[in-house]
Amino acid sequence: MYLCKPMIHLFIAVISLDLADFDCPICLSPPSKTVITSCSHIYCQTCILKILKSSSSRCPICRRSLSKEDLFIAPEIQHPDEDGSGSLGSDKPLSSKVQALLELLKRSQKEDPSSKSVVFSQFRKMLLLLEGPLKRAGFNILRLDGSMNPKKRSDVIKQFSVVGPDAPTVLLASLKAAGAGVNLTAASTVYLFDPWWNPGVEEQAMDRVHRIGQTRAVKAVRLIVKGSIEERILELQERKKKLISGAFGKKGKENKEMRLEELRMMMGL
Repeated sequence: MYLCKPMIHLFIAVISLDLADFDCPICLSPPSKTVITSCSHIYCQTCILKILKSSSSRCPICRRSLSKEDLFIAPEIQHPDEDGSGSLGSDKPLSSKVQALLELLKRSQKEDPSSKSVVFSQFRKMLLLLEGPLKRAGFNILRLDGSMNPKKRSDVIKQFSVVGPDAPTVLLASLKAAGAGVNLTAASTVYLFDPWWNPGVEEQAMDRVHRIGQTRAVKAVRLIVKGSIEERILELQERKKKLISGAFGKKGKENKEMRLEELRMMMGL
């Protein structure tokens, strides 16, 4: 997909909501001075400029020719403090979804105090907001997101694997940061706090819990708000699964029309 300038600015506005959960595909670290290309790929400014200076001058992902005019700087995002000061305060009412999550976690802990759970969200800010209510409810929690370097992520995973009365029982994890190269078999329950339009991303994240080394039955729970855009995202997921299984045979104009139809469906147009 090649984006014109107006579409680029819209794309930047949307994706800048949570750029912390994206890794630069060149250096495999959270982007520094994030750049979005006209072909809608994300890199560190330093990394992509090195590519442009080489003889190829092509996007490493889609191989489209690039120049400096095709690079757009994403705005710097000010995140809440890492200590959870940006979380939901005790004086603020909790949403029905957060209340439902707390009830499910309490029920799971009551049934088995040693059980561990992973709560996935596509938004880093949502993970930060959840920290306060979970801590006040008495849960020992950890967080794993795209703002952390590989060493920090590894340390969090090791801490989560610890067993004991004071060990962490809930891991708040970003879908993308915990989607690959991560072993979360210490947990036996997965909560998908919000749906992601690409079912493969969710499945890859859940596979971090359900993999070799897992000794318990794994349960996955989706939290969906009835009558919201989340239901339409689930419908979109089902359509994509059918396409992946072999039903997708349309190309060219029909392909573009299908993508437009997916967007209209999600937005309820």
